Amino acid sequence: MMDTNYYNKKVSDFFHIYSDGTRMDVLFETDEDCVFGMNLLAVSAFQCHLEIICPEIMKTHFHLIIKGEAQQIRKFAGEIKRRLTGYFHRDGRRHIVKDAIQIVSDPICSEEELRTKIIYVFRNCTEAGFRLLPEEYPWGPGHSFFHKRKKGKPISSLSYREQCRLFHTRTKLPAYWEFDDQGMLLPSSYIDLDFFHTRIFQSTRQFLAFLNVKKRDLAEMESADARIFLERKDEDALRKEIGRYSQQLHGVPVRNLSEAKRLSIATKMWTERKTFSVKQLARLTRLSPELLRTVLHIQP
Repeated sequence: MMDTNYYNKKVSDFFHIYSDGTRMDVLFETDEDCVFGMNLLAVSAFQCHLEIICPEIMKTHFHLIIKGEAQQIRKFAGEIKRRLTGYFHRDGRRHIVKDAIQIVSDPICSEEELRTKIIYVFRNCTEAGFRLLPEEYPWGPGHSFFHKRKKGKPISSLSYREQCRLFHTRTKLPAYWEFDDQGMLLPSSYIDLDFFHTRIFQSTRQFLAFLNVKKRDLAEMESADARIFLERKDEDALRKEIGRYSQQLHGVPVRNLSEAKRLSIATKMWTERKTFSVKQLARLTRLSPELLRTVLHIQP
């Protein structure tokens, strides 16, 4: 009889690292910010002797599946906080990091959990409103896993001074790593693809099959929300709309409002029959979904 645990072996030294996705401030607003964020993850992981499996930068936060020792993970998180804070201070945007950046690292215990978390990070952009396939999202693994990979220029083509200026580090990076025309290090250069192909998803067919299974699981978990909205609204547009309501009704940003005033904005938007989920509205107005469902008389 086949061992049912064969494909769900225990793993160690794998972590799902992510920053606070509930914050209202947009960390990565421009392409330049996103390039900095992606490069920061890659460079900091290299400095801390960590292996990246799947990275993703969103507007307000980031996700990362990574392999390494717990002590190095803590060092990595501290380095990300320090350099992000310094980046926004130098750019004159201190208000963005007025509230300390919170980073969580959750250990991953089995191959099944590892696959699930990889799929979650890979698809995170579509859950936030990205309208193309996840591999087309520019601030994630892209086509690194199975598709024909994007080609760039090797770091060996740069002088040491050019490398320092472009990637904001004095650490000498591997000469074979490649970067694109925007100066972003290509994820296919530093993602541990050998481990990905030999231990996690041995073929495109397996990856797609697992992706579809997880889609069904996610659909079941979110079926209550799916019944009460027509389509996901792009979170960036929704965030701007909430900000506009906040200024019109109260004259200050949402982050400065009391819970009662944030609830009044959420109620106003919901009664106007906007096309977004309760979870999205709750997250962007910093309210709990349970409270919002109770106030709006929505059955869970």
